[in-house]
Amino acid sequence: MDLKISRRFALKIESGYLDFHVHVGEKIGGYTLRDDFHDLAKLCAVSDDPQKVALAGMAVFVTQAEGRSLKNSFEQMQEKAARDFPAPVFWHLTPVQDSVEEVVSLLQKGVDLKFYTTYKAQGLYKAYTEIDRWMQDLSSQKTRILVHCEDDALVSEYAGKHPFRHPKDHCLRRPEICEITAVERILDLALKNQHPVHIVHVSSPRAAILIHEAKKHFAGITCETAPHYLLHSERDLEAENAHRMLCTPPFRSESSRGLHCELLADGYFDILASDHCAFRTLDKDRYKNEPGKVPNGIPGIAELYSSVYDAFVRTGKISQDHLERMTRTRVLELMQS
Repeated sequence: MDLKISRRFALKIESGYLDFHVHVGEKIGGYTLRDDFHDLAKLCAVSDDPQKVALAGMAVFVTQAEGRSLKNSFEQMQEKAARDFPAPVFWHLTPVQDSVEEVVSLLQKGVDLKFYTTYKAQGLYKAYTEIDRWMQDLSSQKTRILVHCEDDALVSEYAGKHPFRHPKDHCLRRPEICEITAVERILDLALKNQHPVHIVHVSSPRAAILIHEAKKHFAGITCETAPHYLLHSERDLEAENAHRMLCTPPFRSESSRGLHCELLADGYFDILASDHCAFRTLDKDRYKNEPGKVPNGIPGIAELYSSVYDAFVRTGKISQDHLERMTRTRVLELMQS
């Protein structure tokens, strides 16, 4: 499938924003996400209020469902998007059982891959050696691979040391070193194979610096961060109903958040993306007193542009041109590459 941007939406993209990281219309961890395509379609409405920027398009994840081919899952999502969402959609595909041979026919322009270096229990985990093999098998077409970077062995180690009794324990169970280690390994693979990779939701400043250095050696490396890693810190997980803010990777320390903001201003991130993964409040609250069972993910697509504008553009920390590049121009480049 090609990403087709009609003349009808060309002007809208010039004044709207694009979100490269959206979970919608699927089940995650046994929970049906709060939003489907028709819910997010409301964000595409152009407002007369110049402060309200419309959503001009998004990139959506499709994870292979148990007992079904990825092709089948993908086609079902495409049908829903075509019926219920009035703007362009780009696709990130996650094969769980399918092999390269079974997936390669789907990897046309407007479609790439998403892998995880953690989540063994959920069946999503791919070992570094397996990701290496996918890069080698896709060497002729160089399909971009998005990677959720947390080292699974380290996640298991730290989770074993720190019981999950309070939302803030999430930060101890998945510390920055988990992300940093996985980012190092994935960057090594990208450089070795000269294969395009995009590191999603970078939450650790040290990881961002490693990615920045690797870009000097290979232009095919890109990354994103999310507004919640710029606006929130682990302190927010001490508040009432903090279980509703649980997401992965977790919020970082206040000092890391501050450095992350400096790296944003210095251009270390290619794009901003929301990692929109909204669960129903009822599903979040069901295990309020058992945070380890709370589904991880928070909404963000509606505030992707406005939250960063208010916190960083209005205060003079970054220019509006900088924000628009990270939420429109550069995102469109990635979608069309």
